[in-house]
Amino acid sequence: MPPADGLPLVLRALDDVESASRSLRGAAAMSWSSEAADRFRTALDEASGCVHAVRTAVERTVQPVAAADLGTGVW
Repeated sequence: MPPADGLPLVLRALDDVESASRSLRGAAAMSWSSEAADRFRTALDEASGCVHAVRTAVERTVQPVAAADLGTGVW
């Protein structure tokens, strides 16, 4: 990957993270209740925490990657 391609990839990753968040929210919108539903909700909560952590990590890379891309004179 050429250095100048970094920022578009990071921004695409942010889009993917947002898509995952929407999917998790959609999956959580259920009305059934049972022990299985409780386990499902627990798993969704854990997945949401992981997606949030990934979002934070990707967001932290936006500025350094943009700066690196600028350093190449492409952006």
